[in-house]
Amino acid sequence: MLTIHDQVRELRAELVSCALTRRERAQARAELDRLLARQAGMDRATDAPVFIKEAPPA
Repeated sequence: MLTIHDQVRELRAELVSCALTRRERAQARAELDRLLARQAGMDRATDAPVFIKEAPPA
């Protein structure tokens, strides 16, 4: 199973080095954007408890 990181790396490589039609390039870019947004959401969810624990007492 590919991780999001693996998929992002593959899509970036395709966008840089492959001869894609406009439609294929748009599809690859849209998928890359979706994966990056998903990864950012996962990162925020993972980081949230750390920030809560590290917050100074009021």
